[in-house]
Amino acid sequence: MEPAASSPKLAGDASDIGGYRILRTLSPGQSWLGVASGDRQVVLKTLDDDCLWQGQLHPNIRDRLARVRELAHAGVANLYGVERDGPLTYLVWEFAQGQTLAERAASPSCGQRDFLLLARDLVLGVEMMHGRGIVHGTLKPSNVIIDGDDRVVITHVSPLLYSEPSDDVQAIVTMLSDLLEQRGGLDSPLGHLLAQADDEPMSLRRLATRLGAMIESRDPETLAPSDHATARAIRQRAVMGAGATAVVAIALFLGLKQYATARTPKPPAPPQAAPAALRANPPAAAAGENPSAAAAPAPPSRRAAP
Repeated sequence: MEPAASSPKLAGDASDIGGYRILRTLSPGQSWLGVASGDRQVVLKTLDDDCLWQGQLHPNIRDRLARVRELAHAGVANLYGVERDGPLTYLVWEFAQGQTLAERAASPSCGQRDFLLLARDLVLGVEMMHGRGIVHGTLKPSNVIIDGDDRVVITHVSPLLYSEPSDDVQAIVTMLSDLLEQRGGLDSPLGHLLAQADDEPMSLRRLATRLGAMIESRDPETLAPSDHATARAIRQRAVMGAGATAVVAIALFLGLKQYATARTPKPPAPPQAAPAALRANPPAAAAGENPSAAAAPAPPSRRAAP
C-alpha cells in the first residue's frame, strides 16, 4: 500500500495534545515530542486518513498495529498505543534519544568499521521484524537512531499495510549507498556489494553475512584509525609474548638438562694396569711384614745329640 499524503491536522505549535505536554514540534502539524506522566518522553504522530474507516481505526490497520506493539525488542522503538484528541488520531511512540544514522555516519569519529557494525545491526533488526511478519515500509536515516550505548533503534514503523519485504531491502540498500557516497566509500568492499543489488536481488541474510565477514576480515580498508593502533599494539604484544615464551622454554630446557646430569650416577672407573716396575718386583705379601725376615733363609734344623 502506498502512503497517502497527510494533511496537517493542527495549525501552529500545540502546547498540549491529549494530556501530553508538548516540548517541541518535530514535523509541523504531524508529529511532536511530548511528555507523559512521570516525565517520560514520547513521540506523537498523526495517523493518515487512509487508516480510518467510518471514523474508526480500520480493522486491518488495527491488526497490524497490534503486531507492531508485540515487537518487544531492544532494536525497535515501542508503540505504546493509538489515541484520539477531538478530530486528531495519533500514535504514541517511545522516544529513542540519540543521533540519527545520517548524523552518526557523518561524524569524524565514525570509522569504516564502525559504519559496518551499525549497518549490520540495522539489517539484523529489520530481518527480525520480517521474521515476525512486519514490513517497516518507511526506512530512512531519520528513522534509525543510534542511542547512547551505540545500539541501533528502528523507529516509526509505518501503520500502512506494507507486505513486501523487498521494499525494506531496497530501502536499506539505497540508504547505505547514499551514506557511503557521502563518506566517500563507494569504492570500498561494501560499496561493491551494494552495487551488485542493481543486477541481482539482495537478501537481508546475505547482506548481514557479508557485512559480518567484512567486519571480521581486519582488512585495512575496514579499520578506523583507532583500530589500526589497536592492531599494532596487539601485534607488538604477540611478538613480545612469543619472545618471552622462547626464553622461558630455553631456560627450562637447560635447567632440566643440568638437573638430569646431576642426578645420573657415574659409572665405576675401570681397573688400571700395574706399572711395569711393580710387575717385575712384586711388593711384600702383607703390609707390616719385615721384608728382610721374609727373604732370610730358614735356619738349619738341629738334630739331637746321640
